[in-house]
Amino acid sequence: MNKFKTLSTLCLTLLTLVSCNELDELTEFDVSQNLNATLRVDITEDSGGEPQSWSDSTTIDISDNAEIQANLDLIESVMINSLTFKILNFEGEENAMVTDASISFGDTTIDVEDINLNDNTTIYNLGTTAQLNTIANTLKDVSEITIAVSGTVSSTPVKFDVIISLDVTTTINIL
Repeated sequence: MNKFKTLSTLCLTLLTLVSCNELDELTEFDVSQNLNATLRVDITEDSGGEPQSWSDSTTIDISDNAEIQANLDLIESVMINSLTFKILNFEGEENAMVTDASISFGDTTIDVEDINLNDNTTIYNLGTTAQLNTIANTLKDVSEITIAVSGTVSSTPVKFDVIISLDVTTTINIL
């Protein structure tokens, strides 16, 4: 009889734990969004073939999404599924390159490999898992983050767009 009570208690405990997890899942929903930022680099002065540094910044805000805005205090987690950038609309020297490039998201800086500005077909993946998690945690805490892009272009004048894309999933827990 004692074994039956122990087994019954164990089964009841397991059933309660499973039910709580299922209830927790019922109170959560995910909001997926693609956040895009475009930075226009426009260095018009002729550097005489000398490298020239540049930088620019913009902000993104996950609360631009109405569902997230309505539930800002209920955000359970933010996950960055992918972080990419590409170069578009290049005008300038045929063999122009960007070196010493980096993209910062708040306090998280990601170094970028050298970029051939004539190649507007390559999509560059950015960040380690740790860096993406740090950016995601910042977005969870403050919803808005500043993106700063910098680098050195091999010669000027040049014009090009840096298109940054974040695929983000925000989990909201309504209870």
